[in-house]
Amino acid sequence: MAYKRKGHLTTATERWKHLRPLLHRIYWKKERKAGKTMVRLELAERQRA
Repeated sequence: MAYKRKGHLTTATERWKHLRPLLHRIYWKKERKAGKTMVRLELAERQRA
């Protein structure tokens, strides 16, 4: 499952059955961080214009 889905900002890592809860937490943490970074960059671009 190492691919990027439509609407997601980060790629999912391989999810082995025994690591699934840990990797879900790591994946969604990266997704939230990427979203915040994207918003900050868009705001900076608008302020420059």
